[in-house]
Amino acid sequence: MPKTNHLPKVVLLGLILLLLWSCDNKSKRFELMKPNVTGVVFSNELSYTEAFNPYTYRNFYNGAGVALGDINNDGLIDIYFTGNLVDNALYLNRGDFKFEDITETAGVGCENIWSSGATFVDINQDGWLDLYVCKSGMPGGKNRHNELFINQKDNTFKEASAEYGLNITGLSVQAAFFDYDLDGDLDCYLLNNSMRSVGAYDLIENQRNIPDTEGNRLLENRNGFFVNVSEEAGIYSSKIGFGLGITLSDFNNDLWPDLFISNDFFEKDYFYINNQNGGFDEMGDTYFNATSMGSMGADAADIDNDLNTDLMVTEMLPETLSRKKLKASYENWDKHQLAKSKGYGNQFPRNVLQRNMGAETFAEISRIAGVDGSEWSWAALFFDMDNDGLKDLYISNGIHKDLLDRDYLTFMANDEKVRQLIEEDNDVLSKLIDVMPSAAVPNGAYKNKGSFQFENARDLWGFETPSFSNGSAYGDLDNDGDLDLVVNNINAPAFVYKNNSTENNYVQISLKGFEKNTFAIGGKVIVHQEGQKSMLEQFPSRGFQSAISNRLHFGLGKNSRIDSIEILWPDQKRSVLKEVTANQHIQVGYATAIKTGIVVLNENKNTRSVDQGILSFTHKENGFVDFNQERLLPQMFSNEGPVIIKADLNGDKQPDFFFGGAKDQASELWLSDGEKYSSSSKIEFEKDAMSEDTKALFMDVDNDGDEDLYVGSSGKAYSKFSFNLHDRLYINHGNGRFEKQNSILFSRPFATGAITAADFDNDGDIDIFVGERYQVETYGKDGQGYILRNDGAGNFTEEAPEVFSQIGMLTDAKHLDVNKDGYEDLIVVGEWMSPKVFINTQGTFIEAKESFGLSNEQGLWATLEIADLNADGHQDLVLGNIGENSFYKKGMKMFVKDFDGNGTEEQIMTYHESGADFPILDRDELFKQIPSLKKKYLYYKDYANANMTDLFGSDVYQTALIKELRELSSAIYWGSDNGFTKNTLASEIQYANVSSILLEDTDNNGTIDIVLGGNQSKIKPQFGPLESSNGWILKQQKNGIFEKPASLGVKGEIRSIISFKNKDQYSIILGINNDSIKIKNIQ
Repeated sequence: MPKTNHLPKVVLLGLILLLLWSCDNKSKRFELMKPNVTGVVFSNELSYTEAFNPYTYRNFYNGAGVALGDINNDGLIDIYFTGNLVDNALYLNRGDFKFEDITETAGVGCENIWSSGATFVDINQDGWLDLYVCKSGMPGGKNRHNELFINQKDNTFKEASAEYGLNITGLSVQAAFFDYDLDGDLDCYLLNNSMRSVGAYDLIENQRNIPDTEGNRLLENRNGFFVNVSEEAGIYSSKIGFGLGITLSDFNNDLWPDLFISNDFFEKDYFYINNQNGGFDEMGDTYFNATSMGSMGADAADIDNDLNTDLMVTEMLPETLSRKKLKASYENWDKHQLAKSKGYGNQFPRNVLQRNMGAETFAEISRIAGVDGSEWSWAALFFDMDNDGLKDLYISNGIHKDLLDRDYLTFMANDEKVRQLIEEDNDVLSKLIDVMPSAAVPNGAYKNKGSFQFENARDLWGFETPSFSNGSAYGDLDNDGDLDLVVNNINAPAFVYKNNSTENNYVQISLKGFEKNTFAIGGKVIVHQEGQKSMLEQFPSRGFQSAISNRLHFGLGKNSRIDSIEILWPDQKRSVLKEVTANQHIQVGYATAIKTGIVVLNENKNTRSVDQGILSFTHKENGFVDFNQERLLPQMFSNEGPVIIKADLNGDKQPDFFFGGAKDQASELWLSDGEKYSSSSKIEFEKDAMSEDTKALFMDVDNDGDEDLYVGSSGKAYSKFSFNLHDRLYINHGNGRFEKQNSILFSRPFATGAITAADFDNDGDIDIFVGERYQVETYGKDGQGYILRNDGAGNFTEEAPEVFSQIGMLTDAKHLDVNKDGYEDLIVVGEWMSPKVFINTQGTFIEAKESFGLSNEQGLWATLEIADLNADGHQDLVLGNIGENSFYKKGMKMFVKDFDGNGTEEQIMTYHESGADFPILDRDELFKQIPSLKKKYLYYKDYANANMTDLFGSDVYQTALIKELRELSSAIYWGSDNGFTKNTLASEIQYANVSSILLEDTDNNGTIDIVLGGNQSKIKPQFGPLESSNGWILKQQKNGIFEKPASLGVKGEIRSIISFKNKDQYSIILGINNDSIKIKNIQ
């Protein structure tokens, strides 16, 4: 008999549900219907035994699915639930939210066999929905194979899987039917989980290339019989495929169906692009910059109504910081890099929201959208919950036994405890599971506010009930014009939610296809209204182990009429309906279709790559790991090159270029002879190849009429005494021949973060401001600013004014006569600081702390450019910041102190919550650096709720250097007589950090445009990289009004952007960290 130790918690959960059902929730958008009202009493009851449990079957608590479909063609959507240890159930919709259990008479119960996913499909092309059910769990038993139930058109079904070649036995999760080869009939992708233990694999290259008979399968329909064509079609079927989700969509808008497979554990997700030649090309590494690690369910939809399909994949990251500290574990930097090097992708422990940018590119934007953590999440579903025309997001949550709880793993499931249990009792596994934490959590609902901004609407919309929910599906169960929701729960009755939306209009469309694809699976419908478009695709298998109905539902907002409805049929023919009235269900037949050409949307027409033969430089970053020196850093700061600058060095009226090298790589100078470019002064630069050159400036320091070169070095791979940190000055002896000046410029070496040059004392020669990037041994401590005073002959005297003491961690500086007194003032930016303005008073600087509107803008500023963008006579500032798509948050603090008293200062970053500051660090990571904390916080649950005062005492606020973030966005600061006014740049710009900016008129229309680049890959896996920018251009129309950002299509970490004319074509050169330069023509 099954163990029943956990039943009191199940009873408690049931009582909670009864209490909630008894409350009046009709005022919420979604009303949780009572089982005694609907007749839906299905409950996926699970109890474990010593032989069958989460340790012997890893998917024990993955739950089961829901499939919706009209099985009797009466216009009402029926419900099919799969069960694990209970039989499946089919409920016939009798109208008005009344359902009848017809499982026994229908013959679809799949008795005594573990079922997982299910989907309705018209497999025999008779216009009636058949049912395919996937099986999993323990081997053996009657009908252990997947079953195909053929609809007998009288509310009964006949099992016929063997006749179709679909009687497959394995750990099947879900199936999806679609016409992958466009031959007119429906093929099948069957998702099978590996039989092998997860721990039986190492990170070995190319394991996925070895086929396995029990793996995933692409089954081609050959005259009604399904044949495995996985290998020849390019589908992976190896033992490392731990797939949990199938997502179908035409991701690249070529009208051929593509395929996304979400894989749990260490294997990367698969993104199959249809090659239109009978197979697929796996291109995940090309399209995605980051994916989920423990990927669960997924859904694809056009979230922003741009006709590109976006993608959401769920994972297990909790919502709150405290639960993350208790439930989440992370790879360290070295293991993550090893996995990438072995071909396992760029995976991170969080949900991902992939915005389809077109041109084979997605931007991962879950953090700026606010959906990166949603608890242990199974199903993601996009549907318009309020009929406003935007697809909202629903996520099912909960794991009945949380085997990843850190305290449980440390204190209960460790080797010593297991040996003790073995000595005391034979029922070791049952006892381990008995004490495993179990806590129901609510499901998630997020309102789409447009522009990929989501608002948590869980409580407002009626989803506050805690549960262990898995498969979910939506459909209009009562035909009232809004989408209802059905959820399969573990150890609790299924949820049936009635949608009470009434404020907006809708239209529903059913497609009547052709002979072998009667429901037009793979078709697209586009609704056009008042210049807006909305698109849905006919792929019923969605979310997690579930399937929606074949009826497509569009919310219309307040619009009562539709300009047109466009249908793109699976065979690429097209139908158009015009002037359609809202609030009706329309059936569209294939007879209206006509042949049409293929249209590929959103091609990148703004830039074009140029032959790299013009200039050739590849930046080669060294392998230094900052985390080995400062364990508590969340990211590295040693990959900030290359710098690129230009000037006419040899008088041929053509730009010449300097490219800064990384540590152990010599910088390079490329000179033009009027026809081509060639490298120059190699020997001179090779002398300082040990330095990391991140800043540079051309200027005439000796007043001889040609441009000399100042080079600043930085990086954390050096001692604070290292000679390689010294800046250098190269004198131009004519025709671009440079020689390094032997004299040392500063009394001590330091990491250079900012350089700008001007005649600060108005004596007729160029002086130089140099700002320190950081103190190389302790990130967080402020550096010094310097003036190099020129004697007119290129000889400099070091000055370290008190006003520049502790100036900050500088990243850039520019000079500007802010107060128009004839002296060049200074504006500096840096990390964990506000931009600072220093007024030049006849060669002496005074900080203007309050007068320019910049004093409360503490950010992670990386770059600054100045121009009169809107031609109003005032200089404007364009500042690059960290963006809003990272772990950094407003109100975040950094405490710098020698916390463990070992003579070395550490930095601890915190989130501000409920009036206190909580470290963002994982317990093990912090305690490894400060071991004394272990005794005080033995349990993870205690550390999870400990703030800085708890950890280090109240005097930490007096003894530590504390910095705070108040601004994350890259922005324009418009200049005026009264200072500067902030205008945040477009949301797309905030997808990643901005580390380089170019301000120029790129299209010769008389207005200044903005070109931006960034990204940062060297961030710890628990926090995740910033790689969702491929460079941007903001073209200005006039008066400071910019067009929507357009992508440059350049991948990588852009550190420099510079322009030049290439045969009368305006081009830009982009310097990319650890990569070759890229040259793009701006169109």
